Parts: sequence; C-alpha cells; structure tokens
Amino acid sequence: MSCNSCVKRTCCVISSVIGLILIIIYIIIPFVFRYSPSFQREMILANDVTVTPKEKLSHPHQIGLKGTKNFYFTTMDNVTLGVWHVLPNNLLKNYEDDFENYELLLGHGESIVIYMHGNADNRANFYRGQLYSVLQNINCHVIALDYRSYADSSDITPNELGLVMDVVHLYKWVYNRANKSSIFGYGHSLGTAIGAHAFALLEKDNLISGGLILDAPFSKLSEAIEEFPLAKLYNFLPWFGYFFVYPIAENGFVFNTEENLKYTKMPILILHAHDDIIVPYKLGKKLFDHLSKYRVNSTTELISYDSKLKYSHFFIYKDKDLGNKIKKFMDKSIKNNP
Repeated sequence: MSCNSCVKRTCCVISSVIGLILIIIYIIIPFVFRYSPSFQREMILANDVTVTPKEKLSHPHQIGLKGTKNFYFTTMDNVTLGVWHVLPNNLLKNYEDDFENYELLLGHGESIVIYMHGNADNRANFYRGQLYSVLQNINCHVIALDYRSYADSSDITPNELGLVMDVVHLYKWVYNRANKSSIFGYGHSLGTAIGAHAFALLEKDNLISGGLILDAPFSKLSEAIEEFPLAKLYNFLPWFGYFFVYPIAENGFVFNTEENLKYTKMPILILHAHDDIIVPYKLGKKLFDHLSKYRVNSTTELISYDSKLKYSHFFIYKDKDLGNKIKKFMDKSIKNNP
C-alpha cells in the first residue's frame, strides 16, 4: 500500500471521527436535552452526582465538625429530608454530646442559619462543612438540609416547587422551636435561587426572617445557563434558546431570583467572587442592581472578592473575615428588625 493511500485513509478516518463528534455535540445532545425532562433535571440539579460518600452523612465528625447531630425531618407532603444541626460554638462545652436536647436549644437565643446547598453532592461536602464551621464560630445554629432526591432524602422526582417547599417546611419547623431567635437563610449557587423563592413565600405568609445571604447567586436560571462554560459551545447559535433555555422553563425550572425577591423586605447580603466561572460575577452584580432599584427601603448589600484571591465559585469560606462580615450583617438586621 502506497504512502499516499495511507495518508488518504488516515485523513478519511480523522474526518469521520470529527464529523461524528460534531453530530453528537450539535445534533444529538441538543435534541436529547430538548425532549428529555430527566436529562434536563440531571444537568440542572446534578442530584445523582455524589463526591462525598453517603456514609459520612451519619458521622459529621468525619469532616471535622464538632457538636453536629444528623437527623431526619418529614415535610407536610410526606417527604423525608436528611438534615444536620450544628451547635453554636458557645454551646459546645455544655451540650456537644447532648443530642436529645439539640432541638430545645434552637430557642436558646442564638441566631439560626438554614443552609441551602447548590447542585450536586450532599450536606457532608467538605467545603460546605468549612462554611458551617465559619457560622458555628460566630455562635450560630446551622440547619443544613439535603433536598428531596439528594443524598439520603426521599428519592422522588424533584421540581422547583418541591425543592422550595422542602425549605419552607423545614423553616416552619425551626420557627416553631426558635422562640425569639432570629432565623437567617444562607444559600450557595443553585441554593440561592431555592432560598430566594422559599424565603419570599415565607415572607408573604408573614413569617419574617432575619435575612438572606446569597453566595454566588444568579439573576435567573435562563441567564445562568447562557453563561455556563459548556454553553459556549452552543450559545452563539440561533437555536440555542429553543433547545436549551425554553424547555427548562416548560418543565418547571424557572428559578427567577430577581423576580422572587423584587418586592421583599428582608435584608439581603450578596457574596460573589470576580473569578467565579460557574456563575459569573456579572450575574450577582445584575441581581444586586435589580434588587437595589426595587427594594429602595430595604437593605441589599454586596460584598465582592477580587480575582487575585482565587475564591472562584466554592471558596469564599476562605475569607478569614467572613464570619465578622456575616455577623455584622446579622447584628444590623436584628437591630433594625427586632
């Protein structure tokens, strides 16, 4: 066989492989995404993606947390949620191993934070645990949940309202035990959208929270999808919206944070790093500008982090002054809304 024949055959094989890859990327994947709600859910929620072994869910000490109780909460629509209760640092000395009284201690007087994680993995994730420690060290109770379909919570098909109601039901459970303790929400990434929707509903129900902290939030899901790194393969194409944006809303995933929080009164603190490539800083800034425009008589604050700090999407907990910043926000919120 001549060298020219070998070259032609090699070029033919390479061209075929490239053509197949392009067909998969630009034809098969868009059609599968458009017409498969389950594929859409998996891409948005990543609820089946687990990095942290589920065995750690029952053993919080394995990620270095002290004074943490694992328990299970059943919502009013009969969904079981896996939850961690992290005690404030000031209660560890007397109550660290007194798990039976953790529930009663919610009314002890310290602020309570309901933590709402982003997509993928579970409440035992390492960087989430680091954030719990920050909150624990400023003497807050932390209630961290796994939504339906995540980790060891009920394995049922999730939608936006279901995830939101998980938070609503858990908040009401905490509220009934909090006495006069202030309750705050802390959401990260997708958890900011879940928390925004849930806390807005609670406010409409006259269950007034201490405030809401949004770590790496987006304005609305459609814009987050357009900015997602993998979307750059498609978002220059005229049919991008038809295949990747509109189907998600049609199947019940809207997560419009700027609209949900537009007329709320609760204090809001936004944290965002300039080098975040998962949820770009401009979406957090857009949300801040939108809320500042409409919530003229309510507190809306933004703390941004320079790219040189390399906090990206997951590591704002590394800010050594984060606890003080959050405590300042909480103290101000409690003072202005006793």
